[in-house]
Amino acid sequence: MLRVLALVHFVAFTLSCGAQVPVRPAEPEFPELEVRASLDRYREPTITTRRFKQEDLQPLIDALSPGFTVDVPGRSVEDRPLWRVSWGEGPTTVLLWSQMHGDEPTATAALFDLFNWLRGSGDGLDTLRQMFATQLQLTFLPMLNPDGAARFDRRNALGIDLNRDALHLTSPEAQLLKNERDRLDADWGFNLHDQGIYYSAGFPAEKGCVLSILAPAYDWEKSMNDKREDATQVIALMNALWQKDVPDQVGRYNDDFEPRAFGDNLQKWGTRTILIESGGYPGDPEKQEIRRLNLLGLIAGLHGIATGSYETHSVGEYWEIPENQSNGMHELILENVGIERGGKRYVMDVGMRRSETPVGPDNREFTSRAYISDLGDLHTFGAFNRLDLAGKRVEVGKEYPGELTSKHITTLSPGELYAQGYTAVRSAAPLPHHPSADRLRLLSGRERLSGSIFIGGATDLLVYDEAGQLEFVVANGRVVFID
Repeated sequence: MLRVLALVHFVAFTLSCGAQVPVRPAEPEFPELEVRASLDRYREPTITTRRFKQEDLQPLIDALSPGFTVDVPGRSVEDRPLWRVSWGEGPTTVLLWSQMHGDEPTATAALFDLFNWLRGSGDGLDTLRQMFATQLQLTFLPMLNPDGAARFDRRNALGIDLNRDALHLTSPEAQLLKNERDRLDADWGFNLHDQGIYYSAGFPAEKGCVLSILAPAYDWEKSMNDKREDATQVIALMNALWQKDVPDQVGRYNDDFEPRAFGDNLQKWGTRTILIESGGYPGDPEKQEIRRLNLLGLIAGLHGIATGSYETHSVGEYWEIPENQSNGMHELILENVGIERGGKRYVMDVGMRRSETPVGPDNREFTSRAYISDLGDLHTFGAFNRLDLAGKRVEVGKEYPGELTSKHITTLSPGELYAQGYTAVRSAAPLPHHPSADRLRLLSGRERLSGSIFIGGATDLLVYDEAGQLEFVVANGRVVFID
């Protein structure tokens, strides 16, 4: 915005003097095809899931030099190192931080992909990297909340939400983030998070939010100054690329002012701040595709900042991004389900979502539990999978008797169990990677299969066609069609 205003004033002055107006040099175009082709090449292969820990990243940090400056300007509540990674010597300062919530790791993985990309060569993108290095000074705080990451928990070891500690600065992690912003007097900030997978892009909902963005407000009135407008324009630039991959699946957060949050305060302190939240993508439970989109957006955004090309995008493009809606999506919606109660038949829609339960002492593994998330008229909600059960008969699934070993479960035929009305089996301990988990509900501990359809119930269903033949089963929220 500042460059545009300066250019307008200069043109007005020269015209008034009768002088010839100089032509602004063309900015280097973003090499989109080459960047897209490079993304998988630089994916960090040691990060394949969401529940990694700081100790998993230490070898990657140790291997960053040369080209990067790595130091430890602070330590967490539990005395883990808080890393600072610096790259580039340009005049424009950019601060990027990830995982201030310990259970929001997608962007941390993307930052390590970006580190690999920045030190890459021989792929036709060296000129772009050199331009970044001379125009930008990048400072990264990857995994700002390592104590929370160790537990896969949102809050830090004090139980504090770091994103509500921007003013009190009780936590050492929050103190570091504030100190870095002030030390750099950062021109730009990228605040990198994960959100729940059931946000929708707009409401009534059709599609979920793969990504959500925000240029946070800096006051209660949600005022727009030049710097906040700049942030909206960079977001518009990134969104234009993302729409090619996930059309209509980027949402905009409500911009109500949160006086305790870092994003809102960085905007208030003069740093053009961009929030990126990684949401849900069908078939991508570990968010590896969303990780790739983070990397693409960051490279494109940095190019826009380095060249000023973000100014070709309007603030209006930002406001055209639909506002996201919490819980606008379900994992599965079954329409027109006939339910018998008290001798009467009621027809309604049944929505299902999933929750995760950590497994093991370090919470690296998890099991997922599908539950009924809503009942009634759900036509305004979106779903990753949607089926119409009009005219079909529904029965509630049952639990197979006894406690079975993993090996025993493997020998069971799901089709034969379905024929007897069974959709769930029980084991002594959780089995997060069992091969039968995509066809049966695996129970353990205090988990119980619900015997009826009600909100919150862990209910499985057997669905029969008009001829009385079993057509498909819904086992732990997964639809299994009968061959």
